[in-house]
Amino acid sequence: MTQAAPAQAPRKVALLANCLLNQNAKVCEGANYRGVVSPVVAALRSRGYVLQQLPCPELAFAGVRRWWAVYEQYDTPAYRAHCRQLAKAVAPLIESYLRHGDEVILIGLDGSPSTGVRFTSSAPDWGGRPNRPADDWQILPRPGIWIEELQAELARRGLPPLPATGWALDMGRCDEAGSQQDLEQFLDRVGAAGAHDRGAASS
Repeated sequence: MTQAAPAQAPRKVALLANCLLNQNAKVCEGANYRGVVSPVVAALRSRGYVLQQLPCPELAFAGVRRWWAVYEQYDTPAYRAHCRQLAKAVAPLIESYLRHGDEVILIGLDGSPSTGVRFTSSAPDWGGRPNRPADDWQILPRPGIWIEELQAELARRGLPPLPATGWALDMGRCDEAGSQQDLEQFLDRVGAAGAHDRGAASS
């Protein structure tokens, strides 16, 4: 009699904004690292996470020669529809992780108009191409458009919001030390919550 294969143990999965694993996807003058954002990768790998790269909605929508922009410039019906289509393509994979009992987290890019998690950039009066450094923008405490649409698609499927944070690369200046501390604290909180849930389930 053939024995059934043992069930696969739950995994720890980190969904990463595309440019955290591919700085070449950033707008002109937006990259701060060669290739990958190595501190993010190192922190996740040291904790046993599987890394899953999300698509870059801006790259697919506006191409590699796009300029930097703010939330209001991307907040259009066409771009939201584009993000919703990407979310519908990605959501089944995320759902399968969650249904299997995997721990899934999301790491975005704070300050980004698309992949910001805690913060996004705002300048309601921006129209066409900005003229850096004269142009200025605000940072608002809200997600970017791609993250909004992805979380909304997960909610439509009856899935809980993903634990999420952002690496502060698009906040006007790159504070690597502060971003590292934020990420480490976030991962520690997620790890502690997961250990508590596993302990409660086994008691």
